[in-house]
Amino acid sequence: MAGNSLAIPSFPSSNSPQRIAGDGSSPARVKVALSPGRSLMDWIRLGRSGQDLTSVNGQVLDVTEEELSKHNTQEDGWLSLRGKVYNVTPYMEYHPGGIDELKRGLGKDATQLFDEIHKWVNAESMLEKCYVGRLCTSVKNQRKASTASKSSISSSKLSANGTINLTNLKPPEPTGPVPPKFDWYQTNKCVTLVVCTKWTGMTSDMVIIEKTCKQLLISIFIQDFTFTVHTELEEEVTSDYIVKVQKDSGKTEIVLPKVQMEKQWSSLGKLLDNHCSYKKTSESGVRQYNSKIISVSKVNHDTKLFCLQLPEGCRMCVPIGYHVHVHHHISGMEIVRSYTCVIPSITGEVKLCDVEDGRVVYLMIKMYTDGALTSWLNTLNIGDCIKISNFDGSFNRQYLTSSHHLIMYAAGTGFTPMIRLLYHSLKQDSTIKSVKLLFFNKTKEDILWKDQLDELAIQHKNRFEVTYILSNEDDTWTGYTGRIRPEFVENFIPRSENDVNRLVCACGPTPFTKEVMRLAKEYGCQDSELHAFLG
Repeated sequence: MAGNSLAIPSFPSSNSPQRIAGDGSSPARVKVALSPGRSLMDWIRLGRSGQDLTSVNGQVLDVTEEELSKHNTQEDGWLSLRGKVYNVTPYMEYHPGGIDELKRGLGKDATQLFDEIHKWVNAESMLEKCYVGRLCTSVKNQRKASTASKSSISSSKLSANGTINLTNLKPPEPTGPVPPKFDWYQTNKCVTLVVCTKWTGMTSDMVIIEKTCKQLLISIFIQDFTFTVHTELEEEVTSDYIVKVQKDSGKTEIVLPKVQMEKQWSSLGKLLDNHCSYKKTSESGVRQYNSKIISVSKVNHDTKLFCLQLPEGCRMCVPIGYHVHVHHHISGMEIVRSYTCVIPSITGEVKLCDVEDGRVVYLMIKMYTDGALTSWLNTLNIGDCIKISNFDGSFNRQYLTSSHHLIMYAAGTGFTPMIRLLYHSLKQDSTIKSVKLLFFNKTKEDILWKDQLDELAIQHKNRFEVTYILSNEDDTWTGYTGRIRPEFVENFIPRSENDVNRLVCACGPTPFTKEVMRLAKEYGCQDSELHAFLG
């Protein structure tokens, strides 16, 4: 690890598109348009070409902090990740987040910067051909940390002769957040785990449960932190879990039905690593689940809807607006892509029991013929497996409960976060008075679920309005054309008044999303009324 002399960079930078979400939430994922010949597949081909990407002729060096700091430009850029130093100069133009964002970590230990945005990405695999060597922490910094530790007893704790005055010693002040209280109880039929989160925004979908035989791992996401329950249960339980949350207190109960009813447990079981740990979610490891495809259906000419069944014993109810990461190895390199979780339909009586129980995940994915990941996904059939990670995101469902008007701007597959917002607002939450969707596409054939959207507009004609805007349609199209512009904000977002609570959401290519946010702010929308889904 790097010593204290290495400054931790601010990330994202103040002018970064990753800061355009106005809710003050954690940094979001973002992509920029790459130049032709700079795709992920092009990077893989470059790595296999035999060209030296290390800048040190393939030697493995011991890199000092001083040496690392010298390589801090776009033309000569090194950075350190988890103690390993990489020459990222050749990778600059291939970085999906853009050159400017990658430059934030040059000449430094960029581990924290990287984990804030990309903790699910296997950088070691992506930058393998750029490896320079190990980062050497200076002895000076190690001594400095050791001296600070040894001199921690202040003079006020010493008596006149220099000995420790025991009467003045106090227990150390607690550091960091206080972890939730954890307990359990049992009845003849079940064991119930109780976690007092004290978070009024707590919901049941913030709980992921994994069980293999008697080993139980539960992750409870409490704002920016994760509380972990990890134990080898004394007896077997079924996978018919029930998660209950008290809204006023955030008290969370996880009910585990016993396999052998009537049998009384003498203890919960053997406590395993990290049991009752409470750490920042950004510092927690990424969990991956090998999920089986149980259905694949065509949405339009280039988009498919996958239904993935999570492993036996796993419960993961993905929150509204959140995404999962799909992992796959191509030519020895781990490829990761993020996809927002959807539902199978937005009309009719949709059976969502498996989704609400956390047994399946639906992903709507556009297939690119030259895509590094989608060219593989496009070959998969029922019974094949896809590896996905635990969910990630920043959308707060409380935004919906406090809003009367929901206005959504979607471009292309930026429609996917809006699917569950639509369903929740029209089918599950009657507090929202009006819902508007402005859907931008190139052609009419590109519009995802147009038939369903039109049907939904008829079903909820007094509450829901959908408007299509096409940028490349022929003369037969009589609707709106072009791209995002002021009239699509001024004519569709209600004016701010005392009784108007607005929520404006946008998702699409980064320039589109940025422009929606800019126009909405110019129109008078406050940061608290805006949410940008980036990625």
